[in-house]
Amino acid sequence: MLGMAAVLLYNVVELTRKYVGYPINVKLSVDHQPQLTFPTIAICNMSPIKKSSLLAAQNLASVKRRKKRSAGMQTFIIIL
Repeated sequence: MLGMAAVLLYNVVELTRKYVGYPINVKLSVDHQPQLTFPTIAICNMSPIKKSSLLAAQNLASVKRRKKRSAGMQTFIIIL
């Protein structure tokens, strides 16, 4: 236990020396702009269900319904 405490103390002292030894440089400047340009914003739809896909599916379904109706009418006319 005493050996582990000594190694812990040694590591804490060394890390503290490294932390204190590095200088901190801060440069701050304030520029006043009369007009700021607004940044461009892009909104990405991450939804797995996209409106374009739903519209395409609806259009496909309506085309299939029209084909069924027209096929039924042709059959009806041929039977007469």
